[in-house]
Amino acid sequence: MVEQSFEVEGEKVTLRATEPAASGDEHVARVPVVYLHVFEADGADVWQRLGEGGMPPMTLVAIEPKSWDNDLTPWPAPPTFRGGRPYEGLAGTQLELLGRAILPDAEALLAQHGMAPSFSALAGYSLAGLFAAWAVTQCSLFERVASVSGSLWYPDFVKYVAGNGPKSCVRRAYFSLGDAEPRTRNRAMRSVLEDTQQVEERFERSGVDTRFELNPGNHFTDEDLRTTRGIRWLLEDGGASDVPVA
Repeated sequence: MVEQSFEVEGEKVTLRATEPAASGDEHVARVPVVYLHVFEADGADVWQRLGEGGMPPMTLVAIEPKSWDNDLTPWPAPPTFRGGRPYEGLAGTQLELLGRAILPDAEALLAQHGMAPSFSALAGYSLAGLFAAWAVTQCSLFERVASVSGSLWYPDFVKYVAGNGPKSCVRRAYFSLGDAEPRTRNRAMRSVLEDTQQVEERFERSGVDTRFELNPGNHFTDEDLRTTRGIRWLLEDGGASDVPVA
């Protein structure tokens, strides 16, 4: 297994990859690369879950943003909790950093180990799930996306997606929620089930292969397991292969 952490402009990035089978100097192993924003973590829990029952050939790149509430929100919005701070809406800056530095650095590291992406996917939980769903309407970096218990209740997000669907490169999109999430006491978040279903339907109308799942529990139940379920679905029909180097 390949495991390496590095820093990109103040953000910690941890790359883990299954080692490709030796195939000679004339070949490179192409494996799916999943980028996952994480909250004060390095993705080890999700990687461990992915390994249960057999690790699929893949790379997981965990990214810890400098500010979870601000770097993953697409535009400014008022706080959703009493005494909380407004969201600054700096997702555009985070997406620019992904494309300019994080993805190239991760791919360069993979190349050192004889690997290259077969496709790139973006996954996230909660606000990171919001970011993932938003990002694929903004750029063509990712072919697949997983919004796991995504904060798709975010003000004006459903309206935004209605007029700004996913880019044509997007092939698969996974959405999930806990079945207790719509019963939250927080008024701003009560519409999350309807909002998530509307976003999924918008992606589906755009020709994307979508899946929506309801899981037992509230927003904080089995975060690593739910994330793993989403990633595993993204990886279906996306196994590694050895191809000649051009």
